[in-house]
Amino acid sequence: MAFEKAKVLKAAEKFLSQGKINAAIKEYRQIVDNDADDLTTLNMLGDLYARAGKKEDAVACFERIAEHYSTQEFNLKAIAMYKKIERLKPRDPVIAHKLAELYASQGLVVDARAQYLIVADAYNRFGDNKKALDILHKIADLDPNNTEVRLKLADGYVKENMRHEAAGAFVQAASRLQQTGAHDRALDAYTKALRLIPDHRDALRGMLETHIVRGTADDAAEVLEPVVMADDCILDLPMALR
Repeated sequence: MAFEKAKVLKAAEKFLSQGKINAAIKEYRQIVDNDADDLTTLNMLGDLYARAGKKEDAVACFERIAEHYSTQEFNLKAIAMYKKIERLKPRDPVIAHKLAELYASQGLVVDARAQYLIVADAYNRFGDNKKALDILHKIADLDPNNTEVRLKLADGYVKENMRHEAAGAFVQAASRLQQTGAHDRALDAYTKALRLIPDHRDALRGMLETHIVRGTADDAAEVLEPVVMADDCILDLPMALR
């Protein structure tokens, strides 16, 4: 017998008006099974599963809709669906990661950062510190003006003995600090980078330039002492120190 969607929908609405949630679910389930593209009914079914306390079934419905919207690049609609899932599964790292990526694609930095931090925290709790650092790196790239995140990332790399990555993060933070006039903190970050990689060209140059801006160019000479200065390195120095 042919499926009569209108008839089933009418029955579902009748059960719903009578407060018979499980009976309504059964009818809506029929519609979804016979019309996979009916996202409105699928969303209604998810809401009813949630009301009935069947969280996993509700999540499955909402995830189907969210993935459909993501595939179609309807990112704001996908975000709305993942937020419904988030209410059912708070601080779930998988959902948080999907939300973070969607928020980032929309330029919603604050929301993306909050979700990425949930993911990073989950990796830390599972002892996967390197993956946590990868997420922290994403946060730092997402918000380049946030020097505190970049410094935290650098410290994390130090703990993992990732010297080159740590030095690079310190230099990036120092460069931003220098631009904002926080010269003492910039020098501290450049110093940390040079302790890790004594001949790090960007760190060396940044430190010298910061000393010049501070009016302490004479102190810059001390930076050069432990470094073997080849001719090509000297050519890279600021004019005031040649």
